[in-house]
Amino acid sequence: MTGEMPKLSKNNLKELARLKSKKRRLEEGKVVVEGLRALAQLKEYGVKPLEQYVTSGAKPLWEGIPVFELQERELAQLCASEQPQGLAALYPLPVARRVDFRRAFYLDGISDPGNLGTIFRVAASFGVDALLLSPDCVEVSSPKVIRASLGSVFRVPFCTMEEKELAGLGARLVLTSAQQGSSLRDFSAPAGEKLLVILGSEARGISASLTAQADSFLRIEMCAGMESLNVAVAAGIIAWHLYTG
Repeated sequence: MTGEMPKLSKNNLKELARLKSKKRRLEEGKVVVEGLRALAQLKEYGVKPLEQYVTSGAKPLWEGIPVFELQERELAQLCASEQPQGLAALYPLPVARRVDFRRAFYLDGISDPGNLGTIFRVAASFGVDALLLSPDCVEVSSPKVIRASLGSVFRVPFCTMEEKELAGLGARLVLTSAQQGSSLRDFSAPAGEKLLVILGSEARGISASLTAQADSFLRIEMCAGMESLNVAVAAGIIAWHLYTG
């Protein structure tokens, strides 16, 4: 790219900065994504932004996509992190969709953006077909979720689903537990079986109503004295086991 890049008006900057608000993101259907790794992964996925924003010396990733040069303080106004890496881009929000699945996770009350984003990244890495989210999970289109997922929220199918809907999916509901159930190392699922693994937050655990619905229980063996695992770590271990099993 040659020549001087166009600048954003103060009004446009103000409107983009408002997208840090969940309400505004949902109203506008847009989100600003930052971080070179996340943006590079989105490019690898073939997900194109609407606009790009760079500071002096940084290079845009896409050709043919409008690019604007910002001062560092201006870019910081648009981004969730305190020290953005000189590059950000504007995207339509990731769109929820229901798909048929062979292996999926149901996430019960995952409120931490880093955990949810990491679980999306795990799902993309190990072939989990879909993520089903309880209504009280954190917003998927949060910039922190998107960044932690390395853009996988645009790749892995997801939707919000009430507990009462799970029984109609025709899947075996396997609930993860620290205290009871089959050991993961001994767990396998027939090739033709539809499997839904239920995961809850480490702090809150899984609701009693979901526990009552479970067809079976699954535990990850750990050293004595350890009570539980971070939910994203547990998701990674289980996803890897299903992928390699």
